[in-house]
Amino acid sequence: MRYGFKGLLIVTMMLSAATLMAARPQQREVVIDTVCQAPLKDILKVTDRFCYQFQACPDSLFDWAYKGLQEIETDQPKTKESRSAIQLRYKDRVYDAQLKTGDVSVDIYVLGVRWWKDQHLGTKYVLTRPANAKYPLTAHMTATYSGSILQNGHFVMRLEPLSATQTKIHYEFSLTFGKVLSAFISDKTWHNAIEWRFETILENLIECAETGTVKDKIRGVQP
Repeated sequence: MRYGFKGLLIVTMMLSAATLMAARPQQREVVIDTVCQAPLKDILKVTDRFCYQFQACPDSLFDWAYKGLQEIETDQPKTKESRSAIQLRYKDRVYDAQLKTGDVSVDIYVLGVRWWKDQHLGTKYVLTRPANAKYPLTAHMTATYSGSILQNGHFVMRLEPLSATQTKIHYEFSLTFGKVLSAFISDKTWHNAIEWRFETILENLIECAETGTVKDKIRGVQP
């Protein structure tokens, strides 16, 4: 893999910083409790759609669930606090509809430089309910990664009807980073580059359940 002088300098500086910085948490998560103004069947349908496309055709999510995650390109240099500091670029995809498992090949970019090539993201989706009750329904998609850059991830939507037109939602989206990348993820980097994305995804899922669509939204890059 060829980086060029600037790429090598960035990688060297970041790896050196990783060994010098105090340990940062490897697991980061977004947890939100809210209410969707739509029947349970509608938000469940949207949740199933999100998990299927995440596993089988992740590029399709940019048409609705990932709206607002695209960046406005500027001439400003990327920093580790930039919203686009860390990016995953999807490549090959394999999906088993019966087992609801998927495998996606990704390249991982940090500050615009490809750090890792052909990392594999394996996923498994299950929908469960309590043994002695009808609700809540829990949609849980787990993700595991090859290599050491990322360890695993979890997407959880726990759904319970409040009425014929309202659904209580408990939402979790978590990532466990490898030791090198976790040293790079400060609280500010997590907030600016990653956390807001998971919050936007939930906003879009709810909007789709409530209105049947997701309106375009553009967010600018933070310095």
